[in-house]
Amino acid sequence: MIAALFVNPVNLSPTSQLWLMLPLFLSAAIVHKTIRTGNLRRLWRDVAFLFTVYMIGGTIVLALVLWLVMTHWPSR
Repeated sequence: MIAALFVNPVNLSPTSQLWLMLPLFLSAAIVHKTIRTGNLRRLWRDVAFLFTVYMIGGTIVLALVLWLVMTHWPSR
């Protein structure tokens, strides 16, 4: 059943593909903060606010910068 997904992949729209980045960011934030934290009581606050917001915000800023470069770059 799962092997069929590798042979016949699911077609997703670009918007749907972007929504799949959120669980990726969240799982990376949980793993990173679990390894790095000194106080487990603050783990979920650190994961939810600090790291995930930084990752999502950084991705949005990077996308804006790349969009500006691509739209305003002089073409030859």
